[in-house]
Amino acid sequence: MSMKFALFVNLTMIWTVCLLVPAPAQASEKQAEIEIPAAVNPGLQHLFDLADPDKNVTFDPHRIAAVLDFVETPKKVEALYYSNVIRGLTSAYYDFDIHIDFKTMVDYAFNPAIPGIATSPSSMRLFKWIDSAGDELPHPRVGQHLENLNSPVVLKGLQYVEITPDLNSGAYYGYNLHQILLLFKHHQRDIIVTVSQQVDVSTVGKKGYVLGTDSDWDYLYTNKTGLTLPALGWVNSYMYDSRGINIYVVMDSSAHQIRCAAFKWLRAGWSGINMVQKKHIYRGLKRFGATYKEIFESPLLPPADKLAEAFARIRGLSRDVLRSKMEIYSNLLKSRYDSGRQRSKKWPAKLFESKDHWHQMSNEEMESAMFIEYLKYALGKTRSDDVRELLGLRR
Repeated sequence: MSMKFALFVNLTMIWTVCLLVPAPAQASEKQAEIEIPAAVNPGLQHLFDLADPDKNVTFDPHRIAAVLDFVETPKKVEALYYSNVIRGLTSAYYDFDIHIDFKTMVDYAFNPAIPGIATSPSSMRLFKWIDSAGDELPHPRVGQHLENLNSPVVLKGLQYVEITPDLNSGAYYGYNLHQILLLFKHHQRDIIVTVSQQVDVSTVGKKGYVLGTDSDWDYLYTNKTGLTLPALGWVNSYMYDSRGINIYVVMDSSAHQIRCAAFKWLRAGWSGINMVQKKHIYRGLKRFGATYKEIFESPLLPPADKLAEAFARIRGLSRDVLRSKMEIYSNLLKSRYDSGRQRSKKWPAKLFESKDHWHQMSNEEMESAMFIEYLKYALGKTRSDDVRELLGLRR
């Protein structure tokens, strides 16, 4: 065996062991894995075909009946469901219920005046609808279609997404998606389905840090390529391909119960090798679900119009003001995590001392940080005194 080949093998093993093994607390008992019934696959394929820009397919709700039946069926607790419908991509499925009126959910989660990250701050840093040149477009007004769903509504477009740091590797990525959004009724119940297909390989993975617990929603993004794992800081990793299907269906209108289901397929790693395991996707879906449920079921969640007003004020800030706010924000994070709290072993010694990161941020990135801080303040996750200067709160 040549030295070069041996090095490749050893590094591949390091990646597999370090990046893809979950936290010890999760690894104490092997999770049961259950393949999604084959009867569901034709419906999944129909949804994939709808999102594929090279195919001219008309949506037929009857063709996804088996998918909806699966979503509505009770699952074995903590079992990991997966689908092998796409060759070469690893998959997982997760569903959960939230208790909120369907229209109210749409008013928050599909509102052009509320950034998409406001309902998924632990999963997404940036989210926008774009044209073919990458310029931002207005988000579709989904809510206006709810009063007339005699026939399905189909909305198509391109999206740009940048995710939060991965819980295992610390890397974060940006990529474009072909997106289709479906609104229709099934058994007289309102349903929204979103289907996404990654356009091309993502940006190279860059180092990001989860500063507290993930439920704190505090993340620091660097412009340095690599992972935050020991000995793998140099790795050029990518998301090569991803597909996703999210389904929101009213289970019980009188109880305001909505089933939220997420199917995810992913191929990611380095040197063209898919390093993703089912349990990593499952963990990411649970991460999304926990945050989504926390936000929508919080008694402190402000009315949608009030939240939209607050975000509009942030969007209206000039670049100079945003940069001055990031100076305040960097000091806020430093006070939270660089004095007295136990530091993560992944953090470099001078994580908060470099100012280069804050000076290089785009307006969207600065706004994103402030959106999340406002949301945390509104939900009672931070004290008003801590964020008063950052958010311009009145005394």
